[in-house]
Amino acid sequence: MKQVTVALLCLIAWAGIARAEVSPVEISAAESTAWIGERIRIKIELRAPGSFSGSAGFDLPEIPGILLLKVGNPVVSSKEIEGESWFVQTHEFALFSQKSGTVTIPSFPVRFEAREGFTGPANPVVAKTKPVSIEIQRPPGSESIPFLVTTDNLQITESWDPDPEEVAEAKVGDVFRRTIVQRSSGLTGMALSPASTNAPEGVRVYEPQVETSDNTERGAFDGERRETLTYLLQKSGPVTLPALEYTWWNPKNEILESKVLSEVVLSVAAAPVTETPGSEATEGSWVTWLLVIGLGLLLFWKKQTIFDAFSRGWRLLNPPESQAARKLRRACRQDDPAAAEGAWNEWRTAMGASREIGEELRSAVLGMHRVLYGPTAGESWTGSELWEAFSEQRSRKARFRVPLKTSKLPALNSPVAGTPPI
Repeated sequence: MKQVTVALLCLIAWAGIARAEVSPVEISAAESTAWIGERIRIKIELRAPGSFSGSAGFDLPEIPGILLLKVGNPVVSSKEIEGESWFVQTHEFALFSQKSGTVTIPSFPVRFEAREGFTGPANPVVAKTKPVSIEIQRPPGSESIPFLVTTDNLQITESWDPDPEEVAEAKVGDVFRRTIVQRSSGLTGMALSPASTNAPEGVRVYEPQVETSDNTERGAFDGERRETLTYLLQKSGPVTLPALEYTWWNPKNEILESKVLSEVVLSVAAAPVTETPGSEATEGSWVTWLLVIGLGLLLFWKKQTIFDAFSRGWRLLNPPESQAARKLRRACRQDDPAAAEGAWNEWRTAMGASREIGEELRSAVLGMHRVLYGPTAGESWTGSELWEAFSEQRSRKARFRVPLKTSKLPALNSPVAGTPPI
């Protein structure tokens, strides 16, 4: 009997060692070499002996000249690893590089929760990926191009407001807005080229307004970049708004392609001369001063009424639940679990403690409470998971924006002593 017990214990210990040898996180790149500006598919597998719970968190590194972003939703499957069946959650990322040579994604932390089987408590897992290196090549003849896009399908259009062709003669002080739209399949909008802000003397260019969007539905990956340049005319005479040239590398044909948005030539008239004010203007200034003084006396007389109206308007535009949400966002960004718990309690009080909480948000709050009060109290905590779950629930349930009246009666089932309420 003792021999059987010893053999069984050895078998269990061996199985635990074999399982421990399987890394809970595995990262891989679909391509070992790529062009500058080309999309590189990165895959991260999360492995667990049981089902997953909640959302995974990735502390993506910031690499100069590199854009790394998550794509789509994870895919859950099962996989045989080292002779055992494992649950696998696959996440896809896209990497775009503007640097040539060997590019390395350093090791970074990954956090998720999983059960031992289909039921039971979810256990937190924190692991690190292995470094991944990719060889990035610069296309021949592109050495002078500061920002290069690699795609076989790029569409570029522009529009003007107002249309220069419809303006007979512009004036000093006039403003022209130039909107450029780029669309490409296989690229994110953030990886498309920024427009040049160069302009001749006498023309001021304001900081561009940029909007990017991606379509990743049904396996598609189409990116768009919409950019508006604002030109202010500052001198008279002939003025040329510059041409804009976009160059990209076509990997199918292995050639550099380009498109030029034509320059615009304007005839700018001088600004109209303002007449020197005379006695009538002086008399008008006295009337203005009298109106200002009268308005000031009226404001002083009704200051309390104005203050009360302002206070009511401020409370209407800035309700308690919005203040608590901003505190929670600030605490999560600072990874401060104590401040996050205080903000969470304020938000729950403002919204009503009976409000239904989703599974992902509940899991994130429990994770915060475990760091504060559980056996692992005092360990580091990352607030991104809580804020993402909180934001997703607020956007999914618009009724959260309307606070409910809370009951003054105590809960029928009070929490266990020493355990903070959710």
